[in-house]
Amino acid sequence: MIDALLLYPRLGSMDSIIMELPLSIIYAAAESAKRGDDLKLLDLRREKGDWRQAIHPILQQGVRLVGISVMTGMPLASAREISRYVKEHFPHVPVVWGGPHPTVLPETIREEFIDFLVRGDGSLPLADLIAALRSGQPDFAAIPGLSFKDGQGEAVHNPRATGFERIHYTDIPYHLLDVGSDDYQRLYKGERQKLFPIFTSVGCPYKCTFCVSPAIYKVINGKKWLPDPEDEVIEHIEFLIANYQVTHLSIIDDTSFVDLPRMGRIFRKIIARGLHLTLEFRGARINEIDRMDDDFLELMVAAGGRVIMVGVESASDRILKTMQKGITREQILRVNRKLARHPKLIPHYNFLYGSPGEQYEDLVETKDVVLQLLADNGNAYFGIGSDWKPIPGSVMLEVAEREFGYVGPKTLDDWIEIDTFDSTRKIRHPWYSDRFDNLVKLMQLSAFVIDDKLIKESRGNTTWFFRLVRLAARIYKPVAYFRMRHNLHHFMIEYSLYRILARLISLHRRETRT
Repeated sequence: MIDALLLYPRLGSMDSIIMELPLSIIYAAAESAKRGDDLKLLDLRREKGDWRQAIHPILQQGVRLVGISVMTGMPLASAREISRYVKEHFPHVPVVWGGPHPTVLPETIREEFIDFLVRGDGSLPLADLIAALRSGQPDFAAIPGLSFKDGQGEAVHNPRATGFERIHYTDIPYHLLDVGSDDYQRLYKGERQKLFPIFTSVGCPYKCTFCVSPAIYKVINGKKWLPDPEDEVIEHIEFLIANYQVTHLSIIDDTSFVDLPRMGRIFRKIIARGLHLTLEFRGARINEIDRMDDDFLELMVAAGGRVIMVGVESASDRILKTMQKGITREQILRVNRKLARHPKLIPHYNFLYGSPGEQYEDLVETKDVVLQLLADNGNAYFGIGSDWKPIPGSVMLEVAEREFGYVGPKTLDDWIEIDTFDSTRKIRHPWYSDRFDNLVKLMQLSAFVIDDKLIKESRGNTTWFFRLVRLAARIYKPVAYFRMRHNLHHFMIEYSLYRILARLISLHRRETRT
């Protein structure tokens, strides 16, 4: 019997933009694989046809449990569909959900198609759950972080472990997935590169009110950020290069630059060992980059640093204060001017619109700063910002409900609808005015064209479809710039056309993979 079938569900429109290796299910399998359990891992985003045809034969062989990695938003719809299918056709097989959503919303266990939740780090709890089910006389109450239903159908939530679960790179079971698949590549300046995510730390020491991390790490005793040893990071990178011919590393820490001297030493070791890589950093903050001098940034470039994604969120000092970002408008502009001195680095600035109480004037401030960022740094990218998400467990959701009369999501269907680009209708929170909503639409749409990233990043794709998309981007860019410059955000008919085009692009890329 197969001990566990671990599944990564389809995420929605994100799948058509970028597809990274699903480290969540690989890491979840680590302890079980180490104990010798028989595991099957499937990334359902890669399945060319009906995902049911992929999992059904495995379930027929006999499976002790089915585990699904779950995030808030559209991924919930995929996870529910999978779970219902399993319970309908193989009702004796337990379904286990893990990931951020069940971690902060343990009441999810009440769904009839879920038998267990693994909350927090999942490798040890999953391995213990497999052992318990195999024993025939399971003691579920002894497994930290496990939620289950007792004999009367009542929910039981075991306390989570109070420390981070550190997994050495030699214990990460990469072999359980086809990690070298062409699906896990990205187009970078017209060329395809193997895209490989890697952690160099766990946790996050910051307390941003819109983020789920403070809620997830609340139970951790002591420091909320734990870096991997520097030599271990280098050995991990060398292992990936030798075994999977990795050329493009995506460093996906919650935040990578808490300890600048440490990261500097890692850069020097990458250079000293002649590791030829393109490095992309997913976790960077304005306050951290502000502490970097030009020598540090040149060192980053020499080590292969090319893309640095920066969570700006807003350029209104008032809103930044409510977010507890610990940065200012002037700091954002100063950091961008510094990065402009290093043209090989592409800063990708991400924004969040419509946080509780944000007003039109706040959004105009952000818009003005976006235009200044692009004027000061010709390499900067303007991220396609989403509307504020009511992230479960976040302080900002509590504030929205307490101070602004916001009625937060209550059902699974409610939580599915919180994704800006996958919701059935444009998200509009109660505090949005018409002109606020229209300016959000304009900024989201302009982000595709105003910095030329769509043209730059897709130029290697010569299909007629992307030729047409690039032509449309060139035509709309001056219109978008003029609209943003003069706050001309009325009659946003092009936003409706964009949503149609986005769905066509998603379908096109899905067909291209088939």
